[in-house]
Amino acid sequence: MDFIIFILSMGGLIYGADFIIKESERIALHFDIPHFVIGATLIAFGTSLPEMAASISANAKDAGDIAVSNVIGSNIFNISLVLAVVFLISKKIEPSRDIFAKDSTWAIMPIFVFILMGIDGVISAFDGVILLVLMAAYILFLAKDSNELEGDIDTDLIKEKFAWGRTSLFLGVGFALVIFGADFAIDSATNIARGF
Repeated sequence: MDFIIFILSMGGLIYGADFIIKESERIALHFDIPHFVIGATLIAFGTSLPEMAASISANAKDAGDIAVSNVIGSNIFNISLVLAVVFLISKKIEPSRDIFAKDSTWAIMPIFVFILMGIDGVISAFDGVILLVLMAAYILFLAKDSNELEGDIDTDLIKEKFAWGRTSLFLGVGFALVIFGADFAIDSATNIARGF
């Protein structure tokens, strides 16, 4: 039963994050936020939302090991699996933005900061504030540097007429799916782990 609950809860996390990403794109396009900033912030946040929700839920249930290992494992999979698959199925990737020169430092810096934070074996609220400051600094960097590039955004969203009511409804559904999905995912994953 725990396996079924885990699969259903992961589905809720995925679909919930998808709703949030789509509606966030609509809001960003409504306010003329540059496309690259949408991709590097809103979409990045939306795809990371399941991990964040699961980690928050795990921490609230005194399962700090799951919370931290979830983040570490997610980053390892993003780099070693997701990027690897993209490189394998793409003949050649030539982004118009010099991502490696402009953004690689921002990707690597939080990892080293996190390693330094974990040397004493404790991750504190102050450490969290430092990481949030780094994220805010990167968003400011993107906002200043984004005029040179326009990324690919769903053209259907651009054509659609913006409606706050529908957007708010789908955002609410998305957040509900993510929150409840994370809660059930942690419970079922913990039970599965204990079973093994």
